[in-house]
Amino acid sequence: MHHAAAPLSDDELQQLSDFLLDEVESEGMTLEILDGYLHAIAIGPVTIHPLQWLPKVWGTEGPVPQLDSIEDINYFMGLVMRLFNGIIHGLECDPREFSPVWACAIYRGRDYIDAESWAYGFVEGMKLCWADWAPMLNSQEGQAWFRPIALLGEDDYCPEQDELTKTPARRGKIAEQIPAAFMAMHEYWLPYRLAVHERQVAGAMRAKVGRNDPCPCGSGKKFKKCCGAPLDLH
Repeated sequence: MHHAAAPLSDDELQQLSDFLLDEVESEGMTLEILDGYLHAIAIGPVTIHPLQWLPKVWGTEGPVPQLDSIEDINYFMGLVMRLFNGIIHGLECDPREFSPVWACAIYRGRDYIDAESWAYGFVEGMKLCWADWAPMLNSQEGQAWFRPIALLGEDDYCPEQDELTKTPARRGKIAEQIPAAFMAMHEYWLPYRLAVHERQVAGAMRAKVGRNDPCPCGSGKKFKKCCGAPLDLH
């Protein structure tokens, strides 16, 4: 039995990839899309609970894959959570690690990185809280960081997109800009994420909150409708 934080082995990545291709609804994700999606969730401006992001992974209404056996459900949910935790663990290493699940394209006898599915997944992850990404996307540096991901992952990003992404070689060149851009985005949101975390910790340490008081998590909802609700979705 693997530790919950252990990175996925190559075999487990293959199992998860096969499962997503074979068992998941057509609206669900492939492994590369999922990996990009999780990278955006890991570094973004707000903390998104797995119950909010899991349905898109499986293409279902709810957060669990539609399987007959509870063991299988737990197994594949466990693989997804470990993939996510591995991304976060890499960002906490010194030096920070970025090891995306990217495909490879062969073009005119040479290998090129194919990060299109990953970039699409990253944008899908951003869309979970698009408005919260605005401060970065409205800044000049933020637009420059987003550009390589948007060129590969968005449909109508800019007029010259088709020309810039015409061949696997050109797309591979753009993909090479993603690691530095990803780390810069992570740096951009890090102080904000730490401040939010500290605020949540401080809120939790205050005197007991009343049922009708604003929730200490900062959602703006009443406590009884938020973290004080019997089903805690935070």
